[in-house]
Amino acid sequence: MARQLDMGTISRDEFDQLRARLPAVTKEGVMATYRISQHSWYKLRDGKPVKQVVIDRMRERYMGLVDCAAGATAGG
Repeated sequence: MARQLDMGTISRDEFDQLRARLPAVTKEGVMATYRISQHSWYKLRDGKPVKQVVIDRMRERYMGLVDCAAGATAGG
């Protein structure tokens, strides 16, 4: 029996926050920024479920971007 993977979605507000940090909605831009495929990005945009590990990885990368920006703003 195959193991069933946890799937999830994100809210429109969260998607918009993630999109604001994305330099370009291209295969390269999405992969370089969030380490997810453009296909997964489109599924999230459309409110469709993706693997939860994809969402977790993307959120982790987003938090790293926010932390980095906060450090740069603070002069550090």
